[in-house]
Amino acid sequence: MYVGVEETDFLKKMSWKLCGKETRELLFRAKEACQNRFVFTHPWDMERCEEPVSFSNKIDWTYRLNEDEEWTFMLNRHRFMAEIGQSYLLTGEEEFVHHWKRLFYDWVLANQDPTIHPLTYRKIDAGIRLVNWLKGHSYISSSANWSKEDDALFYKQLKEHGEYLSRLFTPFDFQSNWGFIETNGLLQSAFMMEKSMKNEWLNAAISRLEKMIELQIPDDGYQNEQSPMYHHEVLFCLIEITIVLQRNRISVPCFVNAAVDRMLTASFGFMKPNGHQPMLGDSDDTDVRGVLAIGAVLLKRSDLFDLSNHQIGLDFLWYFGEEGLKIYSSLTEELPQDCSVSFQQAGVTVMRNGWSHKDDYLLFDHGILGQVNKGHGHDDTLHLELMTDGREFLVDGGRYTYCETQEREYFKAANRHNTVTVDGLSPSIYKGTWEWEQCPRPIDSFVRFHERYDYSQSSHTGFWRLPSPVHVTRRVFYRKSLYWFVIDSFESNGTHNYEQHFHFPEHTQLEWNDRNELFTTYKEGTNIKILPLAFSKEDQLELKKGLISRHYNQLASAPHAMLQYKNRKQFAAPFIIVPSQAGEDVSLRVKSLPVSSIKERKEADSDVLAFHIQMGDVEDLIICSLTGSDSFIADQYQVCGEVILISNREDGSSIEVIR
Repeated sequence: MYVGVEETDFLKKMSWKLCGKETRELLFRAKEACQNRFVFTHPWDMERCEEPVSFSNKIDWTYRLNEDEEWTFMLNRHRFMAEIGQSYLLTGEEEFVHHWKRLFYDWVLANQDPTIHPLTYRKIDAGIRLVNWLKGHSYISSSANWSKEDDALFYKQLKEHGEYLSRLFTPFDFQSNWGFIETNGLLQSAFMMEKSMKNEWLNAAISRLEKMIELQIPDDGYQNEQSPMYHHEVLFCLIEITIVLQRNRISVPCFVNAAVDRMLTASFGFMKPNGHQPMLGDSDDTDVRGVLAIGAVLLKRSDLFDLSNHQIGLDFLWYFGEEGLKIYSSLTEELPQDCSVSFQQAGVTVMRNGWSHKDDYLLFDHGILGQVNKGHGHDDTLHLELMTDGREFLVDGGRYTYCETQEREYFKAANRHNTVTVDGLSPSIYKGTWEWEQCPRPIDSFVRFHERYDYSQSSHTGFWRLPSPVHVTRRVFYRKSLYWFVIDSFESNGTHNYEQHFHFPEHTQLEWNDRNELFTTYKEGTNIKILPLAFSKEDQLELKKGLISRHYNQLASAPHAMLQYKNRKQFAAPFIIVPSQAGEDVSLRVKSLPVSSIKERKEADSDVLAFHIQMGDVEDLIICSLTGSDSFIADQYQVCGEVILISNREDGSSIEVIR
């Protein structure tokens, strides 16, 4: 998988030159593992843990830190075996060979007891372990201290693992990231087998890949569990499979190339301006630009090169070696033509005005909780995330743990996301860390992109289950580079409390003034102001201390603002978000306007809304019918449609019927 020992000089030099911090961290983890101390801090560790765990004598391969089995699974995935092998190449120190063998033999001996296999030998972990063994072995085996007896045991373990993965593939695996992870291990280990078994495993792996890609990677490229974390786990598997096949002079199937291509496009499509993935659906706050750099070389795509921002990581260097760095350096910069992205199958819309780290970014999640068993899904339908001028404002809270704890339920619930609740209830019913009941069905989703605005809307069925059902719709309008205008509408014959939730990053200072404005108070850079346009003295704002988890096992305090509209029936709750520079008061005027039908009958505010918005020299009139397309008169304009924008221009007014 990694380039061979013939590139030792290049890897030694460029790992330190281009990835010094990552190289130091790799050597630290490898040396810790050699002393039976384990930390899981690799950027792509699925369940990170910075707390070191030490074993004084023999390693307990079933140990659970804080009763969390995920720690045990991480231990048995053996990333440290790949890193010990890399450390041997970087330093030439034979101690690394000694400890690689010791740890390998220790694990093999312990697993002669099949009763520990539920914790040490799951299929997903076996697939990951195989890949890490192969990476480490490619360097350790060059040592004079690696014997024929060592090779024989290594081969025996590869064969046992491969037979296990070949035999026990299930229908669930076709629909899960597990299937790709298992298949990656099976395919890579096939090249260490005799010809008949090699061909058998390769054929099985390729056949599974074709089916899994068809089932899991839709046209929009966003893996069907709809978690950026596991999207990238699957993408890494396909990247490694592509590299291994190419290195062994085997033609890469066209369906694999196509899947890698569209998954990489999806990766930068939902990537935030800071280069990180959003923390949707059990994802961590991980930088994805290194993945784009790998994709740029693999597919020779200039857009991936440009968006990677020269974030070359160790995996890049060790996958491609000197030739890969030459290819990367030869690529030209070319940003994607379209800034905003609609993931139609996933139900995610991303609105942008550019690709720089300073540009605007709004993510609107209006899809289902995720396919398969919805285990990685959070109750985040209609959730928003917002960045502008290089600063995060509205964020997802992350995941923190997979244990069945209060924290697990807290981070998955709707009120932990920037969405709406009714009477304090989530749209879905939480049943356990991997299980939901009565999940909402998104309906009436619509997206439109324009050079001056983006618009998206969606409804869901999550509150239809109430004794007095509520139909919720969120409409999101982005007036590019100026403001975001959101209308939440609630259709019901009963009386309810309706809540809007806003979650901010750590250390954000929030204030609420007597003009009913919620705003951040950074002393430098950009702030935002949120103006609820239907808030009354009977309603309530709560500023709370919430929690955020940027990585598994990490917790921090972060502010949570909740607007509660009390005792309402049919109701619309619009709000506008505007950015401003610290110390400056944004020039904004928002005025609600009356709307009448063409028969001069005044429409109720719950049916049709019209707002005049003025920012500096820009004046907009937004008319929104909450009951479908019709004809209206507002501010002397007679228009027909459901959502209409009337804006001033130097050559006169412009009318856009958005929907």
